[in-house]
Amino acid sequence: MNMVDTKKVKENIQRMTNRVASSTSGKVQPHKHCRVCFRPIKLTAEPRVCSDQACIDRNIRDGKNERQMRIWMFVFLGIFAFSFLGPMLLRML
Repeated sequence: MNMVDTKKVKENIQRMTNRVASSTSGKVQPHKHCRVCFRPIKLTAEPRVCSDQACIDRNIRDGKNERQMRIWMFVFLGIFAFSFLGPMLLRML
């Protein structure tokens, strides 16, 4: 039967993570990524999109779609709640 030495596995994992951390530290400046094209942008960029006009337009359109979907979700939740709780409340009266 083949037994796994967990201590050795943990040591290997720790050594690999240390190697990766030491090789990438200092080379990449802290940054965010554009929500649309995923290009690196500054940390202070708000909204989180690059300066490309197509990305700005798409972010605005996506924001409008998200707000509209949130409104429709609340409308359907309200209809469901009323159809479920309405008859129960009418029976109590």
